[in-house]
Amino acid sequence: MKPFIVNRHGSLVLPSNFFPEIDFSRLNTLEQFAAVVKRDFELKAPAGPDLMQRVESRTYQSRYDLLRDLGLHLFWMNRYAITMYEKRPVAWRHVRRSATTCSFPSSSLARRRAQGGRGAGGVQPLAGQVECRSEYRIFARLFDVYSNRRHHAAELPAIKPTVAEIMQDPSNLTFHIGLYDPDFSTFSFEEIVDCHEEVPELEALMRWAMVLYNQYPWHRQHTRLIEVGKICDDDVIAVFYPRNREVLQFIRRVKSGHRGGSHAPSPAPQAKPRRAPLRRCTSAGNAACNRDSKRSPP
Repeated sequence: MKPFIVNRHGSLVLPSNFFPEIDFSRLNTLEQFAAVVKRDFELKAPAGPDLMQRVESRTYQSRYDLLRDLGLHLFWMNRYAITMYEKRPVAWRHVRRSATTCSFPSSSLARRRAQGGRGAGGVQPLAGQVECRSEYRIFARLFDVYSNRRHHAAELPAIKPTVAEIMQDPSNLTFHIGLYDPDFSTFSFEEIVDCHEEVPELEALMRWAMVLYNQYPWHRQHTRLIEVGKICDDDVIAVFYPRNREVLQFIRRVKSGHRGGSHAPSPAPQAKPRRAPLRRCTSAGNAACNRDSKRSPP
């Protein structure tokens, strides 16, 4: 049975629903890891073109359906960062050039993204479908992450290049944080667990939005791509660190080609989750919901 928590509202919460964890101690190869990621992330999430097509064809009947697909897509985009790494903004002068435990985003994919292509501008609020104020807040956080993406996610490498590897070619690109705020606010574990919404489905989506918001602990609109050869000592960049010891050991096994003693079983087949009808706001909150539907998102 997966661990659970009873939060301060007396609700039973399963952290694994919004903090996905993978047992890296059982994995020895990238192929094994890719099979788990495909089952837990890729098969559940719509691709970017599919998401845009559904919006343009007005496939979504409610804002909740759009938010759920957008959240799944963003979890897929962050499938490696959420399960393997912690992102930290660090001044370039403080980054060890010989470090083997920190790494950077893939530069070639970032360059391809910079060449153009459709962004997220086509995803707009569904007029007349807003249920309550919570949906505005969820949409604002998810769309903030989606609209400020700087790379293609389809071919992201699980093993990021180290500092020494990315510096071998000064034209390689990485993320530059133009406005660094050491006091940038993120959500604590307790805040995420204790999140409470009147509609349970929206409460789950709000936790997703909080976790995804925490993946970018800086002002996302001030992030750009920069060639590593042009980084100055005081420039702040995004550095990836292994999330725990098991992840670090897995990376070292993959790079060395050494297989551990344990063998990972084949992942169970992915099954489409059953969907229950979305519960609406109670009668006591209908008046507030109607008022909020006329306002702009915060």
